[in-house]
Amino acid sequence: MITAIGIVVLIAGLIAWLGQSLAFFAPSWAVRFGVLEPEEDIDSTLRVIEARAEDLTDILLTWTLPLSGLLMVLKHPLWPYLALVGGGVFLYIAGLITLSRVFLKREGKKVGLPASERAAYLFGGIWAFPHWQ
Repeated sequence: MITAIGIVVLIAGLIAWLGQSLAFFAPSWAVRFGVLEPEEDIDSTLRVIEARAEDLTDILLTWTLPLSGLLMVLKHPLWPYLALVGGGVFLYIAGLITLSRVFLKREGKKVGLPASERAAYLFGGIWAFPHWQ
């Protein structure tokens, strides 16, 4: 069971890390893949925050969760420590994604198309869900 969980954590964590890397280093490709909002659909300040500041921070921090998944698969004793750090980072990201969009929308700012807004809430919930237990 630990191996299966480790594989899921590794894959999900890599998807998130690669998506953030793509959004930071190749924003036009990220828009094509739906990882990043098109400039016309989002407030310019939110875009700078999400596509530059948050993405760079996420690239620097979110590697800990996929690495913990790999260490879990390898049954290395350090995996729980990286999982705690990585899990905390992902929980923070989920809250930040959700709350920043809620509060900015209340202020009348563009936070993306309704479908992408729902996707942000969905993925924020998915990232946060394992930490509710």
